[in-house]
Formats: sequence, C-alpha cells, structure tokens
Amino acid sequence: MTSSPARVNRFALASLVAAIFTFSSFCIGLAPIPLTAWVCYPTAVILGILALLAGFIAFRQFPTSGEQGRTMALIGMWTGILTILAVLCFSSLGVVLLFYGIDFLKANWPGIKP
Repeated sequence: MTSSPARVNRFALASLVAAIFTFSSFCIGLAPIPLTAWVCYPTAVILGILALLAGFIAFRQFPTSGEQGRTMALIGMWTGILTILAVLCFSSLGVVLLFYGIDFLKANWPGIKP
C-alpha cells in the first residue's frame, strides 16, 4: 500500500497564481497601447500585494501543516515584490519624463503652450 503524497498548500498555490496574473498585467501595461498603463499598473500592484501576502501566509503554515509548495510560495513572493518595485520605478520615471518633456517643449518651441 502506498502513502498519498503530501498536499500542496492552498496559499502557496494562490500566491503562484496571483504572481502569474501580476506579471501578465505588468507586461500588458508595457504594451504601446494608449492608456493600458493606467489600468494595468494598479492591477499589477494589487495582485502583487496579494501574491506577497499569500506567500507569507503559506510560509507561516508550512511548519505546522507539513504541506508542500515552498517553491511556489517563493516564486509568488519574489514576483510580487519585483513587480511592485518595477511599477514604482516605471511610474516615477514616467512622471519625471513628463515634466522634463513639458520643459523641453517650452524651451524649444515657444509657440506651443501645454
């Protein structure tokens, strides 16, 4: 008689699924389609936070439950953290370039008023 394999932690699986959706949302936000970043970046941050929280909850449950899924939880947490940082970097870069672009247009084309 064989023993059944250890179950996968549900929070670890949820962390991995949220990480996949986080990465997908971030990549769609980078697409050169107008206004996709306005929708996809906040969605990526929210899903990244969910992936991070689900991964932490899974890691707290591993010692007591004996379930598997540490790799899934780690992938979910790292993807959530890195995507949140990437969204912050791209958003701040966009704001900085917007202000420098307006100043550049004012200096080089005096007839254009934003």
